Amino acid sequence: MKRRTLIQSILVFLLMGFGLRPKENQAAVRHPKTPRDGEGPYYPIQRRNDEDFDLVHVDGQSGIAKGHVLNLRGKVIDETGIPQNEAIVEIWQADSRGRYNHPRDFKSGRRDPNFQYWGKSTVQADGVYFFKTVIPSAYSGRPAHIHYKVWIKGETRLTSQIYFKNHPQNEDSGFHAEQAPLQVIELKSAKNNEFEGFFQIVL
Repeated sequence: MKRRTLIQSILVFLLMGFGLRPKENQAAVRHPKTPRDGEGPYYPIQRRNDEDFDLVHVDGQSGIAKGHVLNLRGKVIDETGIPQNEAIVEIWQADSRGRYNHPRDFKSGRRDPNFQYWGKSTVQADGVYFFKTVIPSAYSGRPAHIHYKVWIKGETRLTSQIYFKNHPQNEDSGFHAEQAPLQVIELKSAKNNEFEGFFQIVL
């Protein structure tokens, strides 16, 4: 082994012994932040204080919400990938007919009495959150979407929207997934004729 190569090998060994790495390996992997998006005009006026991540059942109602059930899972992390286990994720959305539970929504059609329209999920130790909801309908030229806020210690850290890569109404609304790649989830078929999707939020 040449003297120069030997010296380089010894230096690398010593750096690793002190928990260091050569310069080219020191840069940590960074995740791009999730873009902010509009809150919209239908942020719920009445919201529960306790956690409720099941939107397809309403307390006091025996029925189940109309539409395709969506099991929405995700993870809240920072740019370096560390789970944000103090976060709370709040969502609100239209039902399967495109109606919101809000007095400013004047669209025609009856609201679904068995759909909750709003939910809240506290992330787990690994940063994971979960909601059981329905796939929302598109309306008035807007693609189907789910609004959400991320709260940490009572402060809003992010307000944005989730869109769907393969929603059947995308073409009619003029939406293409390439327009918002960091805000899109892919719908996947699951058991019992339900769907699932995974959405990572980076603060």
